[in-house]
Amino acid sequence: MTIKADVLRDFYYRALVAVGTETEEASITADSLIDADLHGLETHGAFRIPAYVRTAKEGALDPKGKPQVEWRKGAISLINGNNGWGQPAAELAVSEVIANARNSCLGAAGIYNGNHIGTCAYYARIMARAGLVGFVTTNSPPNMPPTGAAEAVLGTNPICFSAPATGGRVITVDMATSVVAKGKILLAAERGEAIPEGWAVDKDGHPTTDSKAALGGYLLPLGGPKGYGLALFADIFSGVLTGAEVAKNLKPMYAPKVFKSGIGAFLFGIDTAPFGAGDVSARMDKLIEMVVGAKRAEGVQKIYLPGEIEASTAERRKREGIPVSAAVLANLNQVAGELNIAPLPPA
Repeated sequence: MTIKADVLRDFYYRALVAVGTETEEASITADSLIDADLHGLETHGAFRIPAYVRTAKEGALDPKGKPQVEWRKGAISLINGNNGWGQPAAELAVSEVIANARNSCLGAAGIYNGNHIGTCAYYARIMARAGLVGFVTTNSPPNMPPTGAAEAVLGTNPICFSAPATGGRVITVDMATSVVAKGKILLAAERGEAIPEGWAVDKDGHPTTDSKAALGGYLLPLGGPKGYGLALFADIFSGVLTGAEVAKNLKPMYAPKVFKSGIGAFLFGIDTAPFGAGDVSARMDKLIEMVVGAKRAEGVQKIYLPGEIEASTAERRKREGIPVSAAVLANLNQVAGELNIAPLPPA
């Protein structure tokens, strides 16, 4: 069914408040979740609510935990997430990065003692709209083997880059370091769907198209050793630098019993102003013109910039509503019953 964005966002807010979240943190977290839905990433929006609620109800996450800046040194800030929702910690980190970059031309912020922050692109776009070229990464529980290993050690640790373009546009590359984000396999399992071969292997290391068998096994690195290397450095930025947990010490929110996750994140941004904001914009326009104006392959109607399709999807869904699968909708309304809040209305 299709649900209006404001209705779905209000449901997230009410669910978060119902588990003890303060209104400010609930609002920030709901904004991140609905942004994922709008951009076509149901795996980081509606799909997450049952697991989020469970982690709060079981005490693995402190819904009243508020992030705080632990220290500022030069252009770098360190944030203690206080085991609260990851989104408020990440939003605080973004504000620190922007302020540090305004003062020092570049800025960085790390997060430890955190939780799932949602999509990295959400925060990267904020930095880009502030005139920064940005980078966001976070680590995640192990579900991917290093190249040559027969066990999962690293997460599918996402990395994201963003840059401002003229006309208010933002170029964003947000990608898992596995062939595909684990959320897509979780969603396929929820829907009872198969997955393409090459995404994952089962617990015995055999290639599988069974989404549930894939969840019992592990995902494969993007480009083999290249994805492994990127995932490793995501953990270095997010965990080693910040003091968060790393690799096998991180805990999943989907285990039979949830534990404190220990997730970390790292963000940095470079202010374009010192390079001459007008000059940077002009050079960016030339680069974009060459990229999208390239000779197209047979049957291709348009060459898109990274993030452009998602941005177009968001604009359309703001007008038309957000499609939510029957399985996910049922889970959301089950949560509503558990929390004694109004369910999502029928279409």
